[in-house]
Amino acid sequence: MKIRITAGGIYGTTGEVEIGTVLEVKEEPKGWAGRYVVIDGDPKEGAVALTGKNKADLLAIAEAEGVEVEANATVADIKAAIELKREAGAN
Repeated sequence: MKIRITAGGIYGTTGEVEIGTVLEVKEEPKGWAGRYVVIDGDPKEGAVALTGKNKADLLAIAEAEGVEVEANATVADIKAAIELKREAGAN
C-alpha cells in the first residue's frame, strides 16, 4: 500500500519525513494516524477516518484521494465529497 505524509512529526533514519512524501508500506502505520492518507491500496482497509479533522487536514485527504473541492467548501462539504468518492470506488 502507498501512503502520503500529510503532517509533520514522522521521523525516519535521516530525520523528519517531508510532508507530501509518498511511502510504500506493508500495512497501515497505526501510530501515524492522522498524519498520512492512503493513496493506493484497499480503500476499506486503508481509508483515513474523517471524524475530528480540521479543514486543512480534510483538504489534504481530498487532494490525496483525487477529490475536487470548491474553494469555498465547508468542512461538511469536504467530508461529504470524500465519502461520496469512497462509496463510488467501493461499488
